[in-house]
Amino acid sequence: MSPLIIQWLIFLHVLAAISFFLFHGASAAMAFKLRRERDFAHIRALLGLSESTFAGMGISFLVMGLTGLTLPFIIRIWDKGYIWASIVLMVGVVVHMALNSERRYKKLRRLVGLPYMMGSKSFPAEAPSSPAEVEALLQQSGVVGLVMTGYVVPAIVLWLMIFKPF
Repeated sequence: MSPLIIQWLIFLHVLAAISFFLFHGASAAMAFKLRRERDFAHIRALLGLSESTFAGMGISFLVMGLTGLTLPFIIRIWDKGYIWASIVLMVGVVVHMALNSERRYKKLRRLVGLPYMMGSKSFPAEAPSSPAEVEALLQQSGVVGLVMTGYVVPAIVLWLMIFKPF
């Protein structure tokens, strides 16, 4: 395979990762801001801002994943442990984030009177819940843990890709 093609794939992979984190930054900022927000209109606006980045986040994650899975075939490094460790870590982050999103933010959308999803099924907006119920959900959000997972694990993957320890 041409070194130029490999360089372009690496470029696209890194660009997609930068783009993903740019889009995902809105969700991280929203998560921190929501911890202290009690006004339903503000909560709806923050959730809407985060949701507005989903398409960019999804596309950039798809490009990052496809290039990240294609490159080991092209440069023949599937026998390297750091490749497999990176894949396992990234799949773990995706599963962890998806489960926590389901539990926290999709439920919050329902509680503040926005359309929401459970699993892959969409539901229309319902009457907003009580402020006490919303407050209780916001109090149990482990935002720091989510953000640290979304930062530390990709940092470990970056370390694996740069230093190739095994």
